[in-house]
Amino acid sequence: MISAAEGYRLWADTWDDTPSPIVALEGRALLPWISSLKPRRAIDVGCGTGRWTGRLGAIGVDASPSMLAVAAGKHGLRGRLAVGDAAALPVASGVADLVLCALTFGHIRDQAGAMREFARVLRPGGTLIVSDFHPDAAAGGWRRTFRHDGQVYELENYPYTVAQLCEMTQVLTLECVAAASIGEPERELFQRAGRPELFAAACETPGVLLTRWVRV
Repeated sequence: MISAAEGYRLWADTWDDTPSPIVALEGRALLPWISSLKPRRAIDVGCGTGRWTGRLGAIGVDASPSMLAVAAGKHGLRGRLAVGDAAALPVASGVADLVLCALTFGHIRDQAGAMREFARVLRPGGTLIVSDFHPDAAAGGWRRTFRHDGQVYELENYPYTVAQLCEMTQVLTLECVAAASIGEPERELFQRAGRPELFAAACETPGVLLTRWVRV
């Protein structure tokens, strides 16, 4: 197992081209949540290569300079990106209508600190959306892995429950919780990865957890 920082340094150049059923599922599940949002100012925490940053017109923050370098090469993102820790965001207090943390929270060691920071940068009434690898998937033996130069690497991950999330904050109110599972739209990705035999079993376990919060 390697740290998220080292993993994303190695993975950055090929991340966008790596077929990932979890990323595809998360995109399919999260899009309806954000498609109707028109935030005046959004912060995309753990923005990676910017897959949601441009859509939201957001400021992207990530701890990986390598991932941000890839994001900066995309249309409209240069100048909207910053290196930063989720538990110490380089963002003023009370300025955001929306904070998005997509497929990142499980990589954060100081999760309570990150929740405090999300609340700090949100204006009252602002929305926080956290999507992540589902705890049931982690408990079932699923791992966050990628391949680089013929070797498989596992990324560090810190599982948590929704109840634990709620204990981390007193100024964010949980509005909605949803779980999404692998389905037919992701079947092709298992085939492309050469593992079609894993598809049926993958459909039986929730793969992605989504939570939506409001800043009181």
